[in-house]
Amino acid sequence: MRRYAPAIGTAILVLLAAVGCGREKEVAVARVNNSAITQRDLWRALETERDGQAGRTTLDRLIVQELIRQDAKERGIEVTRPELARRIDALKDYRLAYSGKDFDAWLKETGQTEDDIASRISLQMLTAKLVLDDNDRQQYFEARKAELAELPHNNESVIFRHIVVATKDEADAVRRELSAGEASAADFAKLAETRSLDPVTRARGGMAGWMIKGKSDDPELEKVLFSLKEGEISQPIPVNLPEAPELEGQAKPEGAASPQQLPQWWQIVKIERSIPPHEIAYEDNEDVIEEWMLGEAQYQMQLQEFWNSLRAKANIEILAPRYESLAEAYRAGREARERRTAAPSTGAPMPQQAPEGSPTPP
Repeated sequence: MRRYAPAIGTAILVLLAAVGCGREKEVAVARVNNSAITQRDLWRALETERDGQAGRTTLDRLIVQELIRQDAKERGIEVTRPELARRIDALKDYRLAYSGKDFDAWLKETGQTEDDIASRISLQMLTAKLVLDDNDRQQYFEARKAELAELPHNNESVIFRHIVVATKDEADAVRRELSAGEASAADFAKLAETRSLDPVTRARGGMAGWMIKGKSDDPELEKVLFSLKEGEISQPIPVNLPEAPELEGQAKPEGAASPQQLPQWWQIVKIERSIPPHEIAYEDNEDVIEEWMLGEAQYQMQLQEFWNSLRAKANIEILAPRYESLAEAYRAGREARERRTAAPSTGAPMPQQAPEGSPTPP
């Protein structure tokens, strides 16, 4: 499932929101020896990125975001607190599974706040509510249940970390170091970063991700994982890795290794999140449905026309000379729309950038 990744456009939006007064523009964001780099400096650099295209694109996105909010208000469409909370909760599980960091740590690492995320998600939800018909979404959900059934959050599943070592004795020692199964997620992650021999998960604090019950190719590991409670740490479990990790001075793995036989390593696992069996619910999959629908050609055209119609009927004034080319594009778009009303075969397109924070294809 797609979740939300920051991009350069997002960074500009945050800066534009933060520099509302002259004093704030002079806030230093970095210092090089005795010279400060200010928010104004960073703003100007981002604004002129790609010969000014980044600034023009971002201004267009900000305008369309405001038009979306105004249109939703006029039509009495809103995002409720429970709806928004459900989306953010779903995001938390996926951020944990793919980054190895809890939500607060991920926000800190990416320089965002929960309000930033809430604002972006609420805009996505408003856009979908304005563009997609509720009955169409419900029918789409019913038609795609088989595919939705493949997603981890729609199954009995677990999110887990592991630490891989070379011998059972070392696994026992690691478990003792973790207070015999009572360590916090942070303690487990820290030890995984320094002790685990799995190079893939080590950098994520041992985060191995999701396992869906009944869909694993390792039935022994699955049996252990689904016998544990959230926060519980397993006894040592044998594991065969597809590629032998670098030992870096560690003891050799137990058992004879040959080209036909993978060496046996040992791991201990910790359950971070346990999702019990449940029915696939429409409310738990609205974000997926929106993204899948808006990834299809007919809805992409519908979404683009919606953005263009908002631009065309609005009174938009571009006040900064730097963005005169964007103003000209708006004028051309309005004229084209008027011509299409009389003769559908004519017309020039409005600006084609999708507003940051709007639903995008998966």
